[in-house]
Amino acid sequence: MKASSVAVALLALVLAVLIGSCTDKAPGPVASLGSISVKSYVSIGNSLTAGYQSNGLYEASQIYSYPSLIARQINASGGNVTFVQPLWSGAGTPMTTNPTIASRYVIINLVGPVIGPAGEPAGSLENPTYALPYNNLGIPGAFIYDFLNATSATTCYSALGGQPNALFTATLRGIGTQFQQMRMLRPDLVTFWLGNNDVLGYATSGGTAPLTSAALFGGLYSQAMDSLRAAVGSSAAVVVGNIPDVTSIPFFRTIPSQGLVLTQAQATALNAGTGGVFGFVAGVNGFLAMTGTNQVKKLGPNDYVLLTCPQDSLKNAGWGSLKPIPNQYVLDSVEAANARAAVTAFNGTIAALATSHNAVLVDINAVLASIAANGTTYAGQDLTSDYVIGGVFSLDGVHPTSKGQGLIANEFIRMMNLKLGTSLPGVDIGSLPGIPAPLSKYEFAGKPVPYYPPDALKAMQLQLY
Repeated sequence: MKASSVAVALLALVLAVLIGSCTDKAPGPVASLGSISVKSYVSIGNSLTAGYQSNGLYEASQIYSYPSLIARQINASGGNVTFVQPLWSGAGTPMTTNPTIASRYVIINLVGPVIGPAGEPAGSLENPTYALPYNNLGIPGAFIYDFLNATSATTCYSALGGQPNALFTATLRGIGTQFQQMRMLRPDLVTFWLGNNDVLGYATSGGTAPLTSAALFGGLYSQAMDSLRAAVGSSAAVVVGNIPDVTSIPFFRTIPSQGLVLTQAQATALNAGTGGVFGFVAGVNGFLAMTGTNQVKKLGPNDYVLLTCPQDSLKNAGWGSLKPIPNQYVLDSVEAANARAAVTAFNGTIAALATSHNAVLVDINAVLASIAANGTTYAGQDLTSDYVIGGVFSLDGVHPTSKGQGLIANEFIRMMNLKLGTSLPGVDIGSLPGIPAPLSKYEFAGKPVPYYPPDALKAMQLQLY
């Protein structure tokens, strides 16, 4: 070959390299399952795992449950897992008090923003005859006790306190416990996120429901991990989530405990009714509430008024100003401290058992605490824990939106990639829906109820009063 031909060839090669490198961005890691094999994936949990949103379980929310999103990313990385969920049609699961109506919330705009049932017929389970156990074994209301013990509505933990949970019967279908059904599917990947309700039930009841003791929780979680690891074998991947600080969610932080101060007339009336023993002062005292010891308390910054507190009573019946808010609608500072202490103890147990059982720990507590404190940004979109407008939590103030589920899925994926050697791509949060719009879906007095824009809810706290 002549020298000129060699030079031309070398120049062409250099140009090809340069052109190939002039892309908009460097290529990311190739999606891969690494050295692990995922042929069967099972997710164990409660409502957070099931994809529950806005006080209901329905297909449009379930398809964005965090384990379903993880399953999609596994299949996008060369996997071929089947991930079946107990899908609910239409407006979803029925109300407890009226089984013909769906329990799911919408915003209705009658006199200011009001959260209420959708007013639509309840849906039904779409695939009750599916031949195998469901891959998503998240059951709303499940406690850590239920993993090894509950087989139906009447044998679950809440039924021991007189409150059977029909979703256990609907999801488990008489095949066995969550543990037994997981074992039937012989998974090589299990995500396990239970224990939230062991503290959340206490907190959302204003401290009136039982709080699982640290000792009982530790014993039950240890049994769960022993049984799970023995069932799936040492080679299966087990990924566990810990418990968030329940008081960081909008359910406890939307209604300000000191958002209203007493007038002179209110202070005088209250002092007269109590003999002046509490010394209520006009323009100083905030909300008033009953405590667990049946005493009237002036609420402080470490006390929480629950989102379930009837807004019409706050606005029109004098609750908080002339009449103390009933105890079940307030998590006072002592009860809040009890809840936080339980979370700390539970998470210590989970971390220790994850290590001893060769399970990957996902610190959901830290993730949600960070979002509550600082928010997060994804593709230019700001996401926070603010009620409705924040985009992370649904209308019940407890359960994530689809975007929130995506954030949780991405943290599970991040830890799997870090600890298991996978290279699963993260979920595109921007492609996931927030709270469905329009938020209002039914008629009032024969006329459509207008859509209430989320931006208009920025002043919702003020409009409550």
